Amino acid sequence: MYNQNQNAKRANIAVVITDPSDWTASSFLTNIHKRDANALPITLSTLTASITSFDSSILDTDLKALNLNAIIVRDVGISFSLEQISFKFDLLRHFEHTNIPVLNSSTAIQNAANKFFSFCLFKQAHLPIPRTVVTSELEVARKKLTDFETAIAKPIFGSQGKGIYKLETSQPDSKQKLATLLKARGVLYLQEFVPNPGRDIRVFVVGEEALGAIYRVSQQGSFISNLSQGGTPHKCELTDEIEQLAIRATKAVGADFAGVDLIESKDGLVLLEVNATPSGKGIKLACGIDVTERIIDLLFERIY
Repeated sequence: MYNQNQNAKRANIAVVITDPSDWTASSFLTNIHKRDANALPITLSTLTASITSFDSSILDTDLKALNLNAIIVRDVGISFSLEQISFKFDLLRHFEHTNIPVLNSSTAIQNAANKFFSFCLFKQAHLPIPRTVVTSELEVARKKLTDFETAIAKPIFGSQGKGIYKLETSQPDSKQKLATLLKARGVLYLQEFVPNPGRDIRVFVVGEEALGAIYRVSQQGSFISNLSQGGTPHKCELTDEIEQLAIRATKAVGADFAGVDLIESKDGLVLLEVNATPSGKGIKLACGIDVTERIIDLLFERIY
């Protein structure tokens, strides 16, 4: 645990948020205040960059320069404009290039958020993953659906279980659903459905330690276990296999902390994804573990 000292009283720690009422964002701010540091909630979409031949600065909404010692990223927010999302990550990169610690880094968040590229990283790390195909060709997608028999169609960039569809060859309209999704998205991300007990496992990793895990149990009749989509959290005992797999997955995307999603298949654990901006509410409710406190500890170790 981080020991408070006089330097902490002078620290300005920004928490990047989009929803001020979010439990995890509030917990970050609370734990920063406990260390006698200034906790500054900021939203990337409201920041302004000022650049001249002699100077550059990042300004908040009332055009005051941000004087920051470190940044915790809770939520970058969903942007439907390529320019807007690019600028948000450019802002994080700017802070990183001026030697301000940013957890998680812009690279780690992008690696984890991109479902295709993250799977490339998982494959390189020899992690167990379901069969996956990404294509803009409808006939290729239809053939793969036939191969998989049951597939999950996901947005390459998505969150909170939104925009996910389960497609089955036994469904008479499955081919038309593929065509509709392809027209809307321009590319299809299809993943073989992994039969499971109606739940997944979310493991929380900070640094090189797995702090705990929860089962996220789907609502009856649903295949989506995200808590934001009605899933419920229950305590999951950490095994060596769960712990090591989660730590390796976190390292694969380069994250300092993460929520790692695993699923129980008939052949063992399978990695579904890594979330580099995870909510800590579920594990707090199910296990009493405040992962945000440990993340703030790690941040202060980086500062001092």
